[in-house]
Amino acid sequence: MRIQKNILLLLLLITVVSGRGFSQINLEESEEINFSIPKSIFFGGEKIWIKATVVQNEIPVQSKVLYAELLNRDNESVALAKMPLQVGEAFNYLLIPDNLPSDNYLLRVFTRISPYQNLETGLVQQFVTVFNRQVPPEVVPERQVIDKGETPSSSVFTLSSRQLAKGENLTIDLSDQGSVEEVKVGFWNPFLEDQDIIHSSEIYESLESRDVVPELFGHIIEAEIENSEIDTTQLYYLSVHGEKSALFTDRPDANGRIFIDAGGIRNWNYMVAQSDGNKSLLDFYIVSPAPVTQFQSDFIIPELKISPEDQPFLQELLKGGQVEGYFVQSFEANNLPVVTGFVEDIAYQLDDYTRFENVETVIKEYVPEVSVKTIQKKKEFRVINSLRTYAFDENPLMLVDAMPVFDSDQLAKFDPKEFKSLEILTRQFYLNEEELSGVISFSSYNNDFGGYPIPSNGIYLDYQGILPTIESSEELFDGPKSTDKIMDWRTVLYWSVTQKDQEIPSKISLKIPDLAGFYQVSIKSNGQIYQSIVEVN
Repeated sequence: MRIQKNILLLLLLITVVSGRGFSQINLEESEEINFSIPKSIFFGGEKIWIKATVVQNEIPVQSKVLYAELLNRDNESVALAKMPLQVGEAFNYLLIPDNLPSDNYLLRVFTRISPYQNLETGLVQQFVTVFNRQVPPEVVPERQVIDKGETPSSSVFTLSSRQLAKGENLTIDLSDQGSVEEVKVGFWNPFLEDQDIIHSSEIYESLESRDVVPELFGHIIEAEIENSEIDTTQLYYLSVHGEKSALFTDRPDANGRIFIDAGGIRNWNYMVAQSDGNKSLLDFYIVSPAPVTQFQSDFIIPELKISPEDQPFLQELLKGGQVEGYFVQSFEANNLPVVTGFVEDIAYQLDDYTRFENVETVIKEYVPEVSVKTIQKKKEFRVINSLRTYAFDENPLMLVDAMPVFDSDQLAKFDPKEFKSLEILTRQFYLNEEELSGVISFSSYNNDFGGYPIPSNGIYLDYQGILPTIESSEELFDGPKSTDKIMDWRTVLYWSVTQKDQEIPSKISLKIPDLAGFYQVSIKSNGQIYQSIVEVN
């Protein structure tokens, strides 16, 4: 368990205050986003793999988080991923929700500050197509035939054939290997006409003004209190939970805003918000890091339509969407340390002692540093102050997997069978401006509270932290091995950005999968993109 004092980084860092619409743009300091995806057609539950770079004056940025977001045609955010940035680069994914209706969506990529510096280069996007078997698109007798958008490529690369059968090999010969920046071969999307990067000036009417801060250490969690009378003395607790847990606190400013820098803890699955004394949180909500934009009146996301003739193709495409190569996700080994402010004086491994039916009995039987008192028919805990050899007069800070607990009577009656350890601080503890009478902290085996309920006025927030870093991607789009008795349903055959620390070869040989259709070969050379289509029967 870790507790971080809320570092008021916001007062020390340069605050970037956006103008309304396109008015205030600092070109010299702008963060410039570039990203690429290997294909543009997906099924719900698939990952949109994203390779991105972020530079500032052609130098990798110091920002540590990159965001990828899906917008629907009503300008509503339907998915958001927080990806780690390392020296201005990111390779990760946005997971498409299983229940997302079939349609075309706008995928856009940005950092916390980039849209407010320069909307054109700091908010970059393209269309993607998503299918959902449970929520199909409109079916029409005949749909629009999409132009394949091929570009002259003979001077850059040549293909061994433009028509191949399943299982045959496709060879790509690069004419000038040194000028090639990226190679990708993926299934061509026959339902979307515009599959290139779209300029922000073609989409947005305005960008909502807000005060933002750069994320130089980790993700900044922003919350707001919607109340006509803001109590700037009210203390709020925000605990984040995953493989590790951490507790943060803050008080709102005069505008009701709370900023918490999660710093060194990056990966968590959900959060629990509470206010001091377990007060109501009806006026508390989390603010998304995504920019709030308004579409231009004439901008429309193309509507997805299919015809009966597409059914066999879509059935095979669905199989392809369910196949992905092997890859590894892990937490960064060099995570920034969390400033804890809490080093226990004594720790108990509860399995080393007799298990009792409730926390009160555990404390009484073998924890001499804490006593249990009955006050007004309710149980309370008192930590013995080791520095002055007397008991404090108030309950200590009580934690279960970093989640604050305010009802000492409920904790005393709880069965700790799923609690693994107990850590105790037997001194005065300062958490920001708060002076607390020691700490008792329980940790469960699976970091899931061990069955202890979230306090009555606490709020469970399905708000994930930064995604784990992808350590290995070389085999991500490899086909089955010859010994594997499975069909080859890949929809991405090759993507050079997954071949870490390897030069793009002058000759690339790929085995064609068992999925018939059209595959797009896309080569980026000297900043230009050249494309050809290969038909597989």
